[in-house]
Amino acid sequence: MIAVSGWRNLSAIYDSKPIKRTTMKKDITDCAPFQYGWKKLYRSLTQDRGQRLCKQISAIALFAHLLQAPLAWAANEPLDSQLDEYKPILLAGEALPEALGKQLHDISLQAVVDGEMEAIPFQIDEYNTGGAVYFKALGVPIDGTEGVMDVNDKLLFLMKDAGDRRTGDQLSDGRMLAEIELEDTYGNLRYVYLVEGSRLRSEEQYVRYSTDVGQVETDFYSLVYNRENQLNWDDFSYGAFKGELPLDTMKIRMTGGLLTDLTSITLNNKNFIATPIGEHVGPIRTTSQMKVMIWLFNLPIMDVSYQAHHYPKSMLYDVRIVMPEVRRKILSDPKLSISLDANNLIGSTVKTAIGPIEPAAVDGRLSSNEKGMLNTPLEPDRNWIWLSSHRDMDVLAFFDYLGNTREPLSIVYDDNADVSDPPERFKGALPQAGYRIDRIPASGFFGFIVSVYLSEGYEGDPEKFTEAARSIPAIRVLDMR
Repeated sequence: MIAVSGWRNLSAIYDSKPIKRTTMKKDITDCAPFQYGWKKLYRSLTQDRGQRLCKQISAIALFAHLLQAPLAWAANEPLDSQLDEYKPILLAGEALPEALGKQLHDISLQAVVDGEMEAIPFQIDEYNTGGAVYFKALGVPIDGTEGVMDVNDKLLFLMKDAGDRRTGDQLSDGRMLAEIELEDTYGNLRYVYLVEGSRLRSEEQYVRYSTDVGQVETDFYSLVYNRENQLNWDDFSYGAFKGELPLDTMKIRMTGGLLTDLTSITLNNKNFIATPIGEHVGPIRTTSQMKVMIWLFNLPIMDVSYQAHHYPKSMLYDVRIVMPEVRRKILSDPKLSISLDANNLIGSTVKTAIGPIEPAAVDGRLSSNEKGMLNTPLEPDRNWIWLSSHRDMDVLAFFDYLGNTREPLSIVYDDNADVSDPPERFKGALPQAGYRIDRIPASGFFGFIVSVYLSEGYEGDPEKFTEAARSIPAIRVLDMR
């Protein structure tokens, strides 16, 4: 058995190591009456009428089970569907030794659904040597062998599709490789099963993508990217939101002096041109690989690798830059920001990891609370931003550096009904919020991830739900070969 502890942040996805578990304590819940459930007990009660003692014991177990069944069923229901139900689970190949070296097309995932073993949505993404999703066109070598399960490949599925533990009479059409047990923060256990050689595949697609129009669609949101520059948004809608289109676009800004600090310059989305070079479309996650060219005076000054990951209720933007020292010197003391511009979310509230204690109200002008956010630096490891529209859409954002980068970080924020800051579809910043990197390294690798989570509304202590949003359950893998 291998136990994989819950990852607390996204950077751990790249370097998490499995913990080998040498012993497993067996308790009464491992015994048949508790594993099989009341239907199984009823069948065992009636199979052999000659074994009266067995019938009596089974009847007692059945009666006891029925008495506590409502409590058991309640425990298996998602206690916080906003955080848990559509939470993506990423499990590295090194935690699945049973699958290593096997052909990816032979591997699938199943779970108990309505008492039967059925295929559930999943995907396996291969990774490159830099720790990002592999695209041949990018030119970064694959980490392992293409088409084969390697230690750094990732198995993806949703928490909601895990089911009860299978019993001996719940059969699969393939060969069982591993049982994957998930334990959430409330102690509830759910299971999925890694299978080899099954012909069954789920037809469910939680994320849908159209290359022709650059549109991502899930059951919760729809996002259309501009075909000429996929940093720009042409449309965004959130199904549950009460009101007009809630988000305008993503804004990229780089400021600095031109050779010296005497002359300043600002680059925006018009100077950052994102061109797609490949897509991986899966039922759990769609990843678009783009090359971003930064232009200054009609000259390209920097190449950027940019991956956009879309999940059912979240978006992750993975940015990786290798900066030539000579080109870096063109800009003096550069700063880079990435932010989301909202559309007319008057009445919304904003709170961040650095405060304020009382949420800042969006009303078209900067209050003292909002100005306080602008004057306080963010911590690289604690930097969440929470926007609540109070109209069935909340936005929760995080920032993570990749590698050893730990440059100063601050918040980008504006609450202004009249400002015009193109490119944009709607006038005003109501509000605009995001992150600014206040110092860019002079040379070498530089990378970060901005994560955006969507919800109909987060409740409770933000310190708790911001951590819960990015934590996955404790995971244990049992070899079934």
